[in-house]
Amino acid sequence: MVLLLLGVPGAVVRFSGVDVDPIVAAAVFGVGIIAGAFLLSWAAEVAQLDVSASLAIAVLALIAVLPEYAIEAVLAWDAGSSFDTVSGAVTTETSRVAANVTGSNRLLIGLGWSAVILIFWLKRRHALDMRGEMGLEIGMLAIVTVVTLLVFFMEQVHILLALGLIGLFIAYLWLSSTSKVQEPKLIGAAALIASLPVRWRRTMVVFLFIFAAGVIVIAAEPFVDSLVETGESFGIDEFILIQWIAPLASESPEIIVAVLFSLRTNPVAGLTTLISSSVNQLTLLVGSMAVIFSISVGEILSFPLDDRQTVEFLLTTAVSAAALMLIAKRVVSWNAGAILLLLFAAHLFFPESDDRLRFAFLYIGLALGLVAIDWQRVKSLFREEPGALG
Repeated sequence: MVLLLLGVPGAVVRFSGVDVDPIVAAAVFGVGIIAGAFLLSWAAEVAQLDVSASLAIAVLALIAVLPEYAIEAVLAWDAGSSFDTVSGAVTTETSRVAANVTGSNRLLIGLGWSAVILIFWLKRRHALDMRGEMGLEIGMLAIVTVVTLLVFFMEQVHILLALGLIGLFIAYLWLSSTSKVQEPKLIGAAALIASLPVRWRRTMVVFLFIFAAGVIVIAAEPFVDSLVETGESFGIDEFILIQWIAPLASESPEIIVAVLFSLRTNPVAGLTTLISSSVNQLTLLVGSMAVIFSISVGEILSFPLDDRQTVEFLLTTAVSAAALMLIAKRVVSWNAGAILLLLFAAHLFFPESDDRLRFAFLYIGLALGLVAIDWQRVKSLFREEPGALG
């Protein structure tokens, strides 16, 4: 009930025309997005009880990226509306698009993955054993990571690359639908909703889907505008605001749910959720950048990037590569989580492109070093390690 109420103020502020301070507006709309994302996650979990496996996975994968996608769509549309096709110059609006998608993915890995790994270790005092798990998710993320590396060398999100990434997203949905699906282990609010009589449960799920999606769509555009205005009024780099504050609003439910799974000794489910979200972002979100941008401009174009944005994409790819190598063998100790968390925290204090490039090389060096020590890690990315610890 509280989260339902938290979604209302954003709609009231937007449609009433009340003049609100940018900081207050950002808080109101940001809270609305967080509340909507939580409601979506609960509805999506419970929906698995009532629809076919393939449909559940397809719908869940789309719903998982809705908060991020709503923000990304607003940013990409604004970028297209402000773009000068004659000069082809990168604008402030185009830089915001890259900021959101790169920040989202690094937040998931640096904060989300590390939290799940470290919390499990603190509770159980032994390595997280994922052997026999996540073959599809880890393998697909490895493929997508290599593909997105092309963005750095192309210095743009080429329209053909964008369509290819969206194609990979569709392939991921199809492969997921053919995988073995187990009945979801529901916790918290999702379990409470699932305990309702079937008719009431289904009604509640449909209501939550519609209500939450509406809240997110209504709040996305004014949330972005409020962040930009806040940055201007305080002299804060809006690129940094869009890169970290917007993803914090959209990603926090997924990270919190994953942490709850880890606290309840089901870290594999939590980590699977986060890795799947990383795949969705690097395929659908990056691909949609160029597609929505082209629709907004009115002609088919690739999405332009400047030097700073290409470095951010390289760093994001490097973070993903290093993280994958750390978990490739499926037996993950606390030090893997500590490395991801410490590097993530450290790089936040170095926002300049030259520093970010150095961090990218550090992550790449870590990935290559792990391969040099054990080249079987590369093979392990595309197969489920058999067996399990007793």
